[in-house]
Amino acid sequence: QQQRAVEVQQLRQEVQVLKDQLQKESHERKTICHQTVQDLTQVRSDQIKSLEEMKVSFASSLHQLNQLLQDEMRDRRAEGSLRDTRESTEKSERISENAAIKEEATKQKQVFWGARDDIYQKISNLTHDVEMIVTALTKVSVAKGQLDKTSLHCWKYFSGQGALSTSGAN
Repeated sequence: QQQRAVEVQQLRQEVQVLKDQLQKESHERKTICHQTVQDLTQVRSDQIKSLEEMKVSFASSLHQLNQLLQDEMRDRRAEGSLRDTRESTEKSERISENAAIKEEATKQKQVFWGARDDIYQKISNLTHDVEMIVTALTKVSVAKGQLDKTSLHCWKYFSGQGALSTSGAN
């Protein structure tokens, strides 16, 4: 029984320690919860304040935009005749520029076609010249092929088979 009494005493001490820890942790959590609630309240109030500032800013921007639109509408009504005059002037300028561009393009085409025809003629002349050279070289090649040592009378003198007479008679 004494052992049980010791065990009971130890268990009571453990229960007391656990109760103390529970109270301490409970107090810490309550403090944390309280701080979190305060932080969230502050964040919410900051967001509400920020939202109100955005509403005021939006209303001000909307008013300025509306004023700008009204000014623009008034200016457009006043500038109608000026715009018509400007558009007709720009149209006539574009027509004259278009005519000048077409004329320049026609001139460029004429220059291009002239240069192209000139290049074609020069290529044709070069082709003709190359054909003439090839034909001449072919004739020379055929003539060279007909020349060999045996057909040349002077070859025997170069090869040492004949001797030139020094007496003057052939």
